[in-house]
Amino acid sequence: MTDEETEEVKNKKLEAKKAEEQLKAALRVALEEPAYERLMNVSLANKELYLAAAKNVLMLYKRMGKRIKENELLSLLTAIKEQTEKKSTITFHRK
Repeated sequence: MTDEETEEVKNKKLEAKKAEEQLKAALRVALEEPAYERLMNVSLANKELYLAAAKNVLMLYKRMGKRIKENELLSLLTAIKEQTEKKSTITFHRK
């Protein structure tokens, strides 16, 4: 890799880190402390669920104008998880 490519990679990583920090700051404002901690645990376990939940939390906060409680976050996480889970069925055909 050239010096330019290395610098470009470093800049992209730095931008991603800044974006993540901004998201966390916004979530800290939108969520009560127990809900924020739970969402941070979700971020470690399931990044896709975390990002979907974060987007929805910020929209809800903007719409409702009040901080979101842990039980509300749990309801939101459950709803997102149900939407994204694949429904699979197993069918047996007997001869």
